[in-house]
Amino acid sequence: MNIIKKVRAPVRIDFAGGTTDISPFRDKYGGCVLNATINRYVYGKLIATDKKTELEYHADIPTSSGLGTSSAMNDVWVALITHHTDKNKIAEAVFKIEHAIKESSINGKQDQYAAAFGGINFMEFSGDKVKVTKLNLSSNLIKELEQKLVLVYIGPHYSGDSNKRMIDNLKKGKNIKNLLRIKKIAIEMKNALLKKDLIGFAKLMNEETAERKKLAKGVVSKVIEEVIKEGMQNGAKAAKVCGSGGGGSVLFFGDKQKLKRRFGGKVLDFKFDFKGLRWV
Repeated sequence: MNIIKKVRAPVRIDFAGGTTDISPFRDKYGGCVLNATINRYVYGKLIATDKKTELEYHADIPTSSGLGTSSAMNDVWVALITHHTDKNKIAEAVFKIEHAIKESSINGKQDQYAAAFGGINFMEFSGDKVKVTKLNLSSNLIKELEQKLVLVYIGPHYSGDSNKRMIDNLKKGKNIKNLLRIKKIAIEMKNALLKKDLIGFAKLMNEETAERKKLAKGVVSKVIEEVIKEGMQNGAKAAKVCGSGGGGSVLFFGDKQKLKRRFGGKVLDFKFDFKGLRWV
């Protein structure tokens, strides 16, 4: 007899606050992240027969896009093998697994929770505790955001490299001021959305990128700077580096049609996902 189970989980775009969810910053200062999941997914399938059991995965996003894909995949894997439906338990289990792996031990906690819960969320991190607050935005505001946000894939990035440089600088006391400002920007950006202030939201995107550039060399690389410059010359009013930087994707805010004409096939079209991890 065949048993087939299927799960999917969305990836996320991070608006502000990334890196403040990583230890030791979140342990000492507390972290805040504003992010949103999009309708780009990791799909997983468990196939069990009398003779063997197989796990299969695929995703409709490019490799190493800076959108939390690996954690979304791990959420899917844990859901399939444990049959958990408690999203908190799934996200925390995935974080512990990733943290146990040497290469992933400096990863943060936003990706696992974003993929599990879905939606536009303000997340607070204090030590091992995570608080997820859903932003109940109007349908008109959500539609306007979707019409003004453009996601551009610029090439693979590897979060471990960027995160290590940023955390090494943190341990040396070099970027604490910048991380504290990034944390505050996440709070201010959340408030801007709640007030339906998209002009303020866009300004904060630019400020987040400016502060992120100061965290470590190469986080906002020359390639990223060039892509941002091109975007600004072709309809963008703001740009945010996705994930830990160094590559991956850039999120623009501005004239969607102009930006799509400029970047063509590099644009990853999306709408927001509000369901998170789910059995399909």
